[in-house]
Amino acid sequence: MAEEIHHPHNLMVRAVLSDLAEATSFLQQHLPQEVSQALNWSTLRLLEGSFVDEDLRASEADFLYQIEHVSGEDSVWLYVLLEHQSTPDRWMRFRLLKYCCRIWDMSFREYPDQRELRAIVPLVFYQGERSWSYSSEFADLFAASVREWPGVPHFSHGLIDQSGIEPGEAQGDLKVRLMQLLLLAAYHPERSWGDLVVELLDTLSSLPPSGGVNYVRVFLLYLLHTQDREGIESFQDALRRRAPHVGGDLMTYAQELEERGKIKNQVAVIEGLLQESIGWDVIERVTGVNEAQFQVLKQQVESMNE
Repeated sequence: MAEEIHHPHNLMVRAVLSDLAEATSFLQQHLPQEVSQALNWSTLRLLEGSFVDEDLRASEADFLYQIEHVSGEDSVWLYVLLEHQSTPDRWMRFRLLKYCCRIWDMSFREYPDQRELRAIVPLVFYQGERSWSYSSEFADLFAASVREWPGVPHFSHGLIDQSGIEPGEAQGDLKVRLMQLLLLAAYHPERSWGDLVVELLDTLSSLPPSGGVNYVRVFLLYLLHTQDREGIESFQDALRRRAPHVGGDLMTYAQELEERGKIKNQVAVIEGLLQESIGWDVIERVTGVNEAQFQVLKQQVESMNE
């Protein structure tokens, strides 16, 4: 089902980490203590935009937060890079430094007369099939004999490697825990994640919606997009046993996804026929869809991808 949606990881993680209370829970858990204590967490806000290379947005997502220092003298940027790749990438440090430079470039466009660079605290969030095996120090990309030479940049990042955690080790507030568990389940479906996810979803379903987002729906749709049929059926059984009201939602979403898939396939077929210069009289006889109906279907597909 993962092929039916563009970047399912991005959509779920962005929904959760756009909630500033959840983002605070997540960041405080993973930042160094001396950094966390130096920040005024009530001032945290998420900025718009992405600094990731265009051709890498299927495998990376990024989040830039601004937060004030407790001194009140300046603000700091917290930059989270979410790595979707299933295996570690030694060149991620190089890309991360490029992304930080793009953030500083942005700051000069906004404040051309600044006298100092604003601090960026970079964090890489990785949850792949294998544990992260590379150094977090940029200088380690150079030969050992020249690492201490003048001109070799010394730059390091924080690392959140959750590839090896067990389901019960996920920490943070409710939605952050669910986010981590479902990412874990996507890469490691063999781990016993189902009962704990059901328990947390049951708790979440009893809470009032926050920020206008139906988070139960967000998590269930992600699960449908990233699990195979056997995994979905096993999870459905757990829902029936422990939270049947949530299980009904799962089947509704599964039917909705199936209908979306049919519409997208129909649009793709018709677009293929049009590229072959086949006229609408033939297309309508073959598909049962006329030109006006096709435009409606295209609009539906566009809304699905938003």
